[in-house]
Amino acid sequence: MSQQYPDRIETQVNVEMLVKPIGISFELRISGNATIGSAAAIRKSRELLAVRDLMTRLGVPDERIRIDSVTFASGEGWLSGSNAQIALTLREVPLEVAAEALGNLSVIKGVSLVDMHREYGDLREERDSLLRRGVIESKRQANIIAAAAELPILSVYVMTQKWMEPDNQAMSRSYEATRGARLSKSAAVNPDELKGYELFEHHESRLSLNLRMEFRVGEFQKMDR
Repeated sequence: MSQQYPDRIETQVNVEMLVKPIGISFELRISGNATIGSAAAIRKSRELLAVRDLMTRLGVPDERIRIDSVTFASGEGWLSGSNAQIALTLREVPLEVAAEALGNLSVIKGVSLVDMHREYGDLREERDSLLRRGVIESKRQANIIAAAAELPILSVYVMTQKWMEPDNQAMSRSYEATRGARLSKSAAVNPDELKGYELFEHHESRLSLNLRMEFRVGEFQKMDR
């Protein structure tokens, strides 16, 4: 005997909202000299200390400063010093001080910007809100179809979610392009006065949900003859 699959009504809805990042993460490359190739020498690096002092002044806690990697290139002799390359990440620098941080980092000798990324956190409340809206809209559409077809809705058969995350792609290329365009239109302004401060960016992005639901329905009611 073949299996009888239930008749179903399918709905697909898209819901979205604008979300704002909680901060900007900076990926930096620090170049400096270390007399001894050790972790202690790295912690005393003049350039790294300058970055830490800057973050402290801006209210960014020390735990958001992360050393990702350290590379040493020794000089002719071990005691002659080593060139140290430090890959550093500054996580979740608040938006209100991000431009100031960028400007100050740009004038610290030996510090270069590799990239920037938006950080949004887990967005738990926003996701819950979108999910509720999606389910309500799906049920509304299913009820309209069921009422028109005179079918009773029995239960939810299946539900799938597809999330489209907000934009957190690399920002450095668009930042450089924006800054270059601004400088080309500001010939009367000293370029050094603008260096590092052109963080003109619309920070809001979209969090989207595609929700697909199938509702089990009963048999058609008897039609009047």
